[in-house]
Amino acid sequence: MFWLQFLAFESPTLDLDITLIIQFGIFILLLLALRKFVLIPYLRAYDQREALTKGAQEEAQALQEAAAKAQAEYDSERQKVYSVAERERRDVVAKANADAAGVIEKARRDVQDDIAQKQADLDEQLATARRNAASEIDALSVQIASKILV
Repeated sequence: MFWLQFLAFESPTLDLDITLIIQFGIFILLLLALRKFVLIPYLRAYDQREALTKGAQEEAQALQEAAAKAQAEYDSERQKVYSVAERERRDVVAKANADAAGVIEKARRDVQDDIAQKQADLDEQLATARRNAASEIDALSVQIASKILV
């Protein structure tokens, strides 16, 4: 029969009595207990986690800035070292080219001196051969003339 009351169109009557005060007191006690043991520790942990997260983000930002600065310094130093190495390489190449030019010039002079010496020897041999030929020409012409005239 109790369940039939819910089906009726009448609303049950609500009485204000001592149970309302007791329920309100239980609600307040439960609210205070939950505040002390749940809400405050939760908010404290949330704030700590937020502080750690912000601290980690700030630390990460600082590390990224330090890494960017270190990268810039590295690039600057690397560029300086490369420019010094390039300058030294050019100096070494220039010195090697100068040394090579000196060696080539010395070899050219030696070859020219050798050619001049050999040319002088050939000229002397040619002169000697012409003198010998001239003296032999007279002897040969006498022999040819004597054989022809005979």
